[in-house]
Amino acid sequence: MNYERPELLDMLAASHALGTMPARAARRFASLLEHSAAARRALARWNDLLAPLSVAVAPVQPPQRVWEAIAGRVAPRAPASKPGWRERLAAPFAAWARLGAGLGLGSALGAALMFGVVNHDPHSFGMHGVDASLPASYVGILADAEGRAVLAAGSHRRGATMTIRMLRPLAVPAGRVARLWALPQDGGAPVAIANLPAGGNAMIALGGSAEERFAGVTRLAVSFEQDAAAAAPKAPYVLSGHCVKFW
Repeated sequence: MNYERPELLDMLAASHALGTMPARAARRFASLLEHSAAARRALARWNDLLAPLSVAVAPVQPPQRVWEAIAGRVAPRAPASKPGWRERLAAPFAAWARLGAGLGLGSALGAALMFGVVNHDPHSFGMHGVDASLPASYVGILADAEGRAVLAAGSHRRGATMTIRMLRPLAVPAGRVARLWALPQDGGAPVAIANLPAGGNAMIALGGSAEERFAGVTRLAVSFEQDAAAAAPKAPYVLSGHCVKFW
């Protein structure tokens, strides 16, 4: 395989920078980086493109269970002996007896009911589950002709909206609009997604789920169009970048 082909290097560098490359392929690519300046340049470009995401996305503190899971893998503890059937049968009654003593019987029963409802449907109380991993999403970083990241776009796989973050101001000519396009992998006709703001952030409706709009899309692009409702691009692309699946 010719690893010096620009399109192949770009694909490998993107996968490596995003962390989606399998372990064996990552080892081969690390070896390639030692001998190929072109591979190092491709990886550096992707690292530069993705760097704004660390600024655009607020940091999240991992839940305690993540640290406990890491500790369990690094230094696993010997499995504790399982309680007998008598202990398992008595434990719930002992717990509710202690709770009833502190709250009163009525409050204890109310707490038990609340626990059951929240455990069954945490969203009903705004208690969304916390996950340390990125949810299944489509993410795109669009760059200009000089390779500078200008726009970050992201949407949950099952979501019906896309969040747009302008990393640099977009100089839209007077009388034109910045129109976002999805470019199918099979070389099909570009699909219009939405018109973009010149600066700042925006949330745009997709008119369907992200899975429907981007399942077969590998790149996103922006052109400056005179027609705000253009069904096909008439002007050249001023921004472009990969559309990547995270799952």
